[in-house]
Amino acid sequence: MLLFCSTTSADVTLAPVLQENADILPLIESNTQYEPYIAPPYGSIARGYLTALSDDIGARNPGSLEEQETSAFIRSALEDIGYTVETQPFSFETEDDETLDSVNVIAEKKGLSNKTILVGAHYDSVDDGDGADDNAASVAVLLELAEQLQDTKTPYTILFAVFGAEEADLDGSRYYVQQIDQTERKNTIGMINLDSLIAGDILYLYGDKGVFIRDCIYTTASDDDIVLETRTARELDDPDGTPCECADYSPFQKAGIPFAYLEATNWNEGEEDGLTQVEMKYGEDGLIRHTRFDTTAYIDSTFPGRIDERLSEITRLLYDSLTGCKGPDT
Repeated sequence: MLLFCSTTSADVTLAPVLQENADILPLIESNTQYEPYIAPPYGSIARGYLTALSDDIGARNPGSLEEQETSAFIRSALEDIGYTVETQPFSFETEDDETLDSVNVIAEKKGLSNKTILVGAHYDSVDDGDGADDNAASVAVLLELAEQLQDTKTPYTILFAVFGAEEADLDGSRYYVQQIDQTERKNTIGMINLDSLIAGDILYLYGDKGVFIRDCIYTTASDDDIVLETRTARELDDPDGTPCECADYSPFQKAGIPFAYLEATNWNEGEEDGLTQVEMKYGEDGLIRHTRFDTTAYIDSTFPGRIDERLSEITRLLYDSLTGCKGPDT
């Protein structure tokens, strides 16, 4: 017990002990310096996943061998973290009436409540570019988040769902929603959709005020000094007022599951409809995703520091939200 007393007492007590055991206990030099353990900053783990997905595998067209390789990589990564992983194979038809196969990859982190928050991102991409922004970065954030939360208590159970074939017609997320029963829908209190996070000028939070998961993220961003601009669900709708079938939140919205959607773009550029991500002089008339410019090399060189800043702030934002926000049902 005296070993944990003040420095003066410890010096007196330790001296004879060390002397008696000098042959088996190496003496510590008085000038030895110990560096304190510093946890890696938020986003550093995600950066490694981003490199593996976009730089190493590259474009991941729905139904391709590269998409299959990516789903296997994601499953292996989650299993290495310590999760039991469920795969959800499905088939989809292309515009040419060709039937192809894909798969959703799902892992569950038990929380203090059976009520569930789903964190989702698609892992496929189009052929142009490497799909760094759309959507390797989102998967990278999801995987780091899964690792950071593995041994952490969370108020709610967290489902990590990585969807295939989003670029075909939201096929992975559609299939996922079709498979859940009424009880699961009722227990899912929110879906967080991650898409195109690292290229756009401004980080946006989409969803309606008063929705728990949306308000949770917004409040946490304010507490963490992370700048978020907001848009309502209606602003994402098509001109005729029907829900936009443009991202994986849509099947959940149609099923009556509340959503929050994080995306980086720029609603002040181009047609001011959120489709133009950056100034028109960059990328392909202000567009990075779905172009040859969707690579880490182009984004890093054109917008230095943006990738690492986004990975860091979004991972921290979601970690703090999922560990700190509690609703009336907890």
